[in-house]
Amino acid sequence: MPKVTVKRRLVGMPMIRFGLPLMLGFVAGCHTLSLAPAVKPAPAQLPVTVRSRAEPDVSAVTVDPAASSPSRPARYRRLTAAECRVLAIKNAPLADELNTHPDNTPPAHSLGKKRPELAHESRLVRGYAADDIRNRAAGEALELFYKLAAAEGSFDHAASAHAILSKQRESAEKAVAVGAEDRAGVEKLRRQLLELESQLAKLEAGIAALNAGLAGRLGLDPADQTPLWPADPLRVSGEVPDAEQAVACAFKYRPDLNLLRMLVTDEDPGGELAKEVLRSVNPLLSVADAGSPLAAFVAILKKEPKAAEAKVQRQLQGVLAARERQADAEVRAAVAMVRGDLAAVAAKAAEVRNLSKKIAELENREMAGQPVLAELTIARLDLLKLRGELVQAAADWHISDVKLRQALGLLIRE
Repeated sequence: MPKVTVKRRLVGMPMIRFGLPLMLGFVAGCHTLSLAPAVKPAPAQLPVTVRSRAEPDVSAVTVDPAASSPSRPARYRRLTAAECRVLAIKNAPLADELNTHPDNTPPAHSLGKKRPELAHESRLVRGYAADDIRNRAAGEALELFYKLAAAEGSFDHAASAHAILSKQRESAEKAVAVGAEDRAGVEKLRRQLLELESQLAKLEAGIAALNAGLAGRLGLDPADQTPLWPADPLRVSGEVPDAEQAVACAFKYRPDLNLLRMLVTDEDPGGELAKEVLRSVNPLLSVADAGSPLAAFVAILKKEPKAAEAKVQRQLQGVLAARERQADAEVRAAVAMVRGDLAAVAAKAAEVRNLSKKIAELENREMAGQPVLAELTIARLDLLKLRGELVQAAADWHISDVKLRQALGLLIRE
């Protein structure tokens, strides 16, 4: 009997060992199903307050007008628009890597017959992509170039106005000090000086930021703190661009359109380059490859590659049509901006001419002994303000012209 008992116990042991994990799993499963939903933490409660007036603390800031007119450095690094464009193209990010991609060169020994053709296609497609990067880089750098020219010009005019107001304030303060009537308005002059100093400080900060942006895009030495000087005159052309001719030019020269056209007309429309381009537009557009050699073989038997290639080609044609519509809209918008900025320059130039004539008349009257000093001073200050606005208007026209040339794909061809 004891032997039988021992045997039965031995026979039952595996069942116990086998059944124990099942029971644990069952218990764990039941325990999981019976769990109550997690309790969300209570939202944070911010303290309640009352409305108060926002007053900045400027106790550490000097608020007295500057004793002398602000100035800029005496030495600069000379930079022309043409140099800016060339350096931006040369330092365009990833463009050179696309031109020197390994797939652009056919291997010395090729097992496939189409390897040289694939390398030629890769060289052209990646070349168009590199040109598109360079075209955009040149446009961004030239926009900063003309913004810098406008900021430097505006600084000069504001500094000249500051000098006139400072001299007028000093004369008014001396007159008040000896008991004369405050006809010039000393407080008003001080307020105008402070406004000018605020404007000059913002211009100086903007100039520093523009210099830093240009240095990074042009590959200049970041340790060189000598500021850049835009050497080109802000000459505005009176030519009005034609929208239809501009659109036709863009359709011919834009590298992004030529890239898509080449893939659409390729003999192998379902190739890897086409799929990569579709992925860059939207990852969901790309057609997934067969997951295994067996699946690929089955797809060949079913003639599915032809259907996949046709789908890729249809997608490329859709992308090309959408990009052409986008290019058309970009060019027409750029043409409209050039025309609008040209009209703004003409209007501002007319204001400058009219006020210059008025100042010349006032100066003649002053030479004749007439008391026109106050009126003449105000007119000179207004003229400086108008000249600064004219500089900005001319820079805006140049920026619009750059954006038009970029939309046409011409910045890499000039």
